[in-house]
Amino acid sequence: MPRQASHYSTYLTQIAALIGIPADRITTEIAAVLNATFNTAIAKMWDDAPWIEISPYGEARFLGNRLSYPNNQAQTAYWSATAATLTANSIPNPADGFTTATKMMETGASSAHSVAQSVTTFYPSTSYTVSFYARPNGRIWQYLSVTDGVTTYTAFFNTSAGTVGTTTNFTSTTIAQQPNGFWLCQATFTANAAATTSGSYTLQLSTDGSTLSYAGDTSKGCYLWGALVQQTQYTPVQDLVLSWDQLGENEIDAVYNIWPCSPFASNYPSQFGYNITPQGIQVINGTPYAYVNYQNGVAQNNLYGAPPSNPIFVYYRKTCPQYTGDVFDAADTYSVNEQVYFTASDGYGDFYKCIVATSAGQSPTTTPNSWERITLFDTFLRFCTYRAFGDWLISDGQFDRAQTMYAVADDNMADELDKCERQMDVMSPMKVQSHLTSRPAY
Repeated sequence: MPRQASHYSTYLTQIAALIGIPADRITTEIAAVLNATFNTAIAKMWDDAPWIEISPYGEARFLGNRLSYPNNQAQTAYWSATAATLTANSIPNPADGFTTATKMMETGASSAHSVAQSVTTFYPSTSYTVSFYARPNGRIWQYLSVTDGVTTYTAFFNTSAGTVGTTTNFTSTTIAQQPNGFWLCQATFTANAAATTSGSYTLQLSTDGSTLSYAGDTSKGCYLWGALVQQTQYTPVQDLVLSWDQLGENEIDAVYNIWPCSPFASNYPSQFGYNITPQGIQVINGTPYAYVNYQNGVAQNNLYGAPPSNPIFVYYRKTCPQYTGDVFDAADTYSVNEQVYFTASDGYGDFYKCIVATSAGQSPTTTPNSWERITLFDTFLRFCTYRAFGDWLISDGQFDRAQTMYAVADDNMADELDKCERQMDVMSPMKVQSHLTSRPAY
């Protein structure tokens, strides 16, 4: 079941009551101490279990993708839009059902309506698979154009009838129906023998499967998700590694399971084996044939296992955030990843991370698309309050009272664990691994 989010200011109110001071009398110095004890407390509880609020189950991720932010074409630092309006996180995607698909709508301009990203890793005479998921929203024709710096490869896809239109230079093209009204549009090619590093990947709208420049209609467009450029020949071993901090995704703190297909679509989904490395989670595919590991175009050695299907599906825990930051100042500008403490008009205060650089006065209320609230769930609130109060008592030399508060905090954690583990049965079972395989042990 979804459990409610709380507010950091609620924690301040509760711990102030335990300390015996009014919340509005918390000084800057006391607030700093309470913030430090809170971060210590939440880090402990966060790490003690795969809580459902912070542990996405079966989240789709792409391995070896040459594109950044494949699910968020509104990310302007990587995608360049022409006569198109992009809105991230618009509808559920077709793979894991999380709301991460991007809405692409035409502007009224008379031009191409497209979004594109540079690709700097096309190798000569090497095979690639490129793809995207699309759902029509007024425009049923989508156009894919990829250039390796020498040759341009193009294809039209009809995401209503499920057909492929005119293609150029691709060796194969397919379209397949997916959940939630999406179609997987896929193509393969072998890069030119003179391919360079100045390639690109472009998704574009079309009125009829041939016209690419026209006066746009602001009510028409499509939904996009999962843009992929994958090297399928001479595959480097790093293409099998899911980075802990994959760009554009939640940072992974701990991984519990990986599947080649959605665990939501099967009662007993098959599993990937994997190795934990400093760079990330190396996925193992048991396909019994060898492929060559290349580094800088030079064959190094043979490794067993082929690149797995994309996307893969991951059950993991997010990295615990730091609930910290200066109080928001309307006169300041903020850069990406800066954090502030902001109190909304309803009186609740929370920490926010800047996700789009702001101008003066652009607050989480006036410019919500520039900020991301660092969510605090009720699951953690009572444990953190009593644990932090215990730390406060320790600093004051009240060791016996501190132990009592720690026990109260642990009881609250046990109550939350009971809801997850015994009442709802959502905790991950222990897993037994053998060579290239893994299975849950109940």
